[in-house]
Amino acid sequence: MNRISRITLASLVMLLAFSGIALAQGGAKIGFVNSQEVLYGTNEGKEGLERLDQFMASKRTEFEARNKELSDLQSDFQTKQRTLNSDALMTMERNIQVKQRELQRFEEDTQADFNQRQNAMLQGMSAKVQAVIEEFAQQNSYVAIFMRDNTQAYVSPALDVTQQIIVIYNEKHPGSGTAAATPAPAQ
Repeated sequence: MNRISRITLASLVMLLAFSGIALAQGGAKIGFVNSQEVLYGTNEGKEGLERLDQFMASKRTEFEARNKELSDLQSDFQTKQRTLNSDALMTMERNIQVKQRELQRFEEDTQADFNQRQNAMLQGMSAKVQAVIEEFAQQNSYVAIFMRDNTQAYVSPALDVTQQIIVIYNEKHPGSGTAAATPAPAQ
């Protein structure tokens, strides 16, 4: 059995077990939270995503400038390759190779920096979201609140507590208020 199947099976077993507990306790509840909606729905998440977008926009501009410089060098080489001596051609080829390596390193460094920033943002929010979910669950008699993901074929909208979690999160962690209103992704 592959890993995804085992995780899905384990989730199903847990869901059935908690359903049995809920029936036995007569009223205990199970809920689901969509973590992506929480990210897009909270003020702090919107602000973090906006900062990531701004970072990538500035890096994209820098990449385009570097790429144009490389393209200009390559065009210049193509134009002059029949008229220049071998030393000048070798120098131009070396410059092109250096610029190609620099551009590749720039892309790799930018991606690594983006990933680091994104992970830091998500980790910073994760503990806060968890605390909000735990407090919400205790106050509202939930025996379990699961994170909603693509492995669940269907979850009743009645079990989705994502919007309540977003409201509570924004009350506890309002953010700086500089993020533009970004709609949550459609499900």
